[in-house]
Amino acid sequence: MPSSADGLFTVELFEPVGPETDEHRRQLPGRVAPLPGEALGSWLLRYAEPFGLAPEALLLRSCDVELAAATEWWRRPHRALIDGLAQRTGVSAAEIGVMTFADWHGDGRSDEMPERFSRLRFQNVRPVTRQMRCTSVCPRCIAEDETPYIRRNWTLGWITACPAHGTVLVSECPDCGTKLRLPRLSSGDYFAPDRCARCAFRLGRADDRRAHESVLDLQARMLDGRNREVFDLLGHGIIPWPVAVALFDVLLGAVWIETKPNARTRLFARIANDIGRDELGANPTGSYEGLAILAWILAGWPDRLRIAIALLRARRPRRQLERWQDLNDEVRCGGEALLLAAWPDETADPDRAWWRSWIESLPDTGDDLRARADTERFPHRRARLLALADVRDGMPVELAADAAGITPRTLYTWLKRGAAGGIEAAFDRPSGLLSQAQRIEIAHWIAEAPASGPRWRANRVKKVFQRYGLEVSLDVAGHFLRDYGPWRRRRAIIARRRNVDPSVAD
Repeated sequence: MPSSADGLFTVELFEPVGPETDEHRRQLPGRVAPLPGEALGSWLLRYAEPFGLAPEALLLRSCDVELAAATEWWRRPHRALIDGLAQRTGVSAAEIGVMTFADWHGDGRSDEMPERFSRLRFQNVRPVTRQMRCTSVCPRCIAEDETPYIRRNWTLGWITACPAHGTVLVSECPDCGTKLRLPRLSSGDYFAPDRCARCAFRLGRADDRRAHESVLDLQARMLDGRNREVFDLLGHGIIPWPVAVALFDVLLGAVWIETKPNARTRLFARIANDIGRDELGANPTGSYEGLAILAWILAGWPDRLRIAIALLRARRPRRQLERWQDLNDEVRCGGEALLLAAWPDETADPDRAWWRSWIESLPDTGDDLRARADTERFPHRRARLLALADVRDGMPVELAADAAGITPRTLYTWLKRGAAGGIEAAFDRPSGLLSQAQRIEIAHWIAEAPASGPRWRANRVKKVFQRYGLEVSLDVAGHFLRDYGPWRRRRAIIARRRNVDPSVAD
């Protein structure tokens, strides 16, 4: 039927549709009950699977997008998100909250960090964006599940053993080595937590490894203490959970940071002798091995801490705490009190700051020393001036040494020379037969030669060395000319090899 602009149509007006209230919000046609101890991410993926949609598209409202923008929102979701999921799924908000860590206080970074106690965590800090959604699985739990799923506690970075079976959790595929991760909630792929996402290896067939009783006991006490925000330190008593986390970091940091391999080997041999020869394995770098080391130290507190520090020849407790700059004052004071109580010989020498009076008596300020460093010709003198400038401004020797890329012992040596012979003595770098002052004098004498004049020969420099009663070879004198002379370096002329016809040559 042709239509025209003048045509009239019969329409029926309805009342405008108001916003849908939570009381009238329709539930999805189906209900997937959470399994015992299941993680929220695992449950959402199982819930959305029959619909063929991603959990975010199926279960999140448009107003929840901003709340769900955080990558780890399913660990600590906003209360509004929990209420929205309860309305859509028919599962109570209390049941959903049990699958999360929303009731745990603190920022949760220490809980969500994967491989919390591994060597990699202390020696190579990786960006957080590469570590999201990591999980571990118990092969025996997965094999026994009628419906495989991920437990909530498996997603914690410091859980390394299954308390039900007493076995070490698997965090990577035994076949291809891929890290195990939960799929993104924006993914609509088939959810199979019992298989490797890369090679489809059945994780239930992975070999079992029995966890040590001391590790299982420490892990249980940590999990109980995390719920109650305290930790029971055997031999000391109850301490706040944030102080306990700082203590764990300091103890394992003392093992892995700035220690020599031979010293760590001695410590591992002592631990293996106490808890079992095969417990740590040939390469004790994983999170489970880190928890085993921690369990050994804490089981004999404070004596085993002293043994570990002595075997490692590690830094003193106060130096260990200086590595962790993000600790607040309350936690730092609590950790320092614990460490100093366990190590009573941590006392300061009366002459410990013998160099402080000399550095403070210098007429030059820190800025003056830095300005002087900018005009220095020799790199080693510039480096020493910058390090002394930091100490002159009040920076601790350990931090000034770290900033300069040297050990504190080296900086103490410079300070000792300076206090004994003046600031120029701190720049002295004795090497060979010449003193530093003599080398500088010869270098300046060569540098002041006219650049437009004829190039000096090595025998002329050799005569200068004879003034100091030294006999050097022409090679040494030639090195001085090349390093400090004002002349442009000559390019080596290499004779080109020409192809000559043998018949022509004859």
